[in-house]
Amino acid sequence: MSASVPSASTVVLVRDGVDGVETYLMRRVATMAFAPRMHVFPGGRLDDVDRAARVTLIGADLDELARRASADPDELHALYSCAVRETREEVGIELATVNCDGGMQIDVEALPLIDHWVTPDGESRRYDVRFFAAMVVGDDARLTTTEADDGGWWDPKEALLALAAGRLPMLPPTESVLRWLDGFDRAAEVVRAGAVRPIIPLLPTRVTDDAGVTRWILVNDRTREVVRDPHVAPHTRESDGLPMEST
Repeated sequence: MSASVPSASTVVLVRDGVDGVETYLMRRVATMAFAPRMHVFPGGRLDDVDRAARVTLIGADLDELARRASADPDELHALYSCAVRETREEVGIELATVNCDGGMQIDVEALPLIDHWVTPDGESRRYDVRFFAAMVVGDDARLTTTEADDGGWWDPKEALLALAAGRLPMLPPTESVLRWLDGFDRAAEVVRAGAVRPIIPLLPTRVTDDAGVTRWILVNDRTREVVRDPHVAPHTRESDGLPMEST
């Protein structure tokens, strides 16, 4: 893991809409220290309560799942705790079975890991973010947090068009996940495909060649192996939501 980069979890809620898959996006308030005004999936940074949580993960080879998450078993449990806690706190949806003693049972087949992004070097705030997916039936999601001032269900294609038109600002990892979601017709397909999707900790990186020409590449954050060269330059800084060109 990149040195001193805090871990975080985010949950891509999906449901069956009239014209296909829909996902829930919420707009972070302008006063947030990280990604203000950006439209994001529910989620947040791992907290001490997540590391202390009593979590039982059901339905998967935990060693293999920890490998896919680039995490040790303790961090894996904390990542799932964070995903469940943030979804409950921000949109009022419960993704775990909570025992009478406060312990949680989480079905990992219903909450698969689907992606992993790390904030580029040089940003003022950075996070090591695992993306999970969960299927929702109906319209139970509602904003229950003061960290966002708007939220709603979006067709991924419509969200991407709104981004292109400047009406729905978002971070590049959110855009990438939306492009992936756009390939599905049913929410259940997203969950099934996410469970077997190859996961790499993706780190956008700016490099300069011997001729002084700068370009962006995508590397594996853990191994520094190049995943894509060249990679499209990020359009938005994650830390403050300003255009990357202003750096």
